Amino acid sequence: MKSHLWTNHSFWMRGSAFFCSVFADTFLVLYKPIFFLKDAPVEVEVILLTPVDAWCITFLEAEEDAAFIGSSERFWVRRHHKHPDEKVLNPLLGANRMTNIVSQLFELYGVNMPIKKVILSRNGYVDYPEAPYDITILDKRTFPEWFERMRAISSPLKAQQLKGAQALLEYCQTTSSLRPEWEAEYNQTDGNQRAAP
Repeated sequence: MKSHLWTNHSFWMRGSAFFCSVFADTFLVLYKPIFFLKDAPVEVEVILLTPVDAWCITFLEAEEDAAFIGSSERFWVRRHHKHPDEKVLNPLLGANRMTNIVSQLFELYGVNMPIKKVILSRNGYVDYPEAPYDITILDKRTFPEWFERMRAISSPLKAQQLKGAQALLEYCQTTSSLRPEWEAEYNQTDGNQRAAP
């Protein structure tokens, strides 16, 4: 059976670009970070460090208007009017693992910042009436309001936020690149230095 879930690379790149392009520069985004813990690499989804809290975000997206039926079981059910029902791995498994890693590292480094656990479906619906109290479910109905609330945060970078980022990065593999505007500025500066006598 062919899966209709968006798990390909281009979807994930759209997810990371989404966070990097719509939130303030004071938000720090760790996109699919790989943590090295006890000599084993562990890849998680998205960690968003705002000036006031950390969001551990697990994406759950498929076709437009897909519905996900949540439970405490190992698998959830994805329903869509154009496709047969399909089992999908319970996203709470990954969300819990990610939250535990962040929590342990924050504790180890003395970071005092609230950690939020999120299941995010921007284009579909999540039906989980008995969801655990510590999970925030954002779907097509609730995502726009959360999104606008997050965009309205205008706080500057905070010491705890930077301390949290440092704690996470100490245990992460780092792959980075310059923003296009930084690269242009760097190239211009580098060219000027070469032209100087």
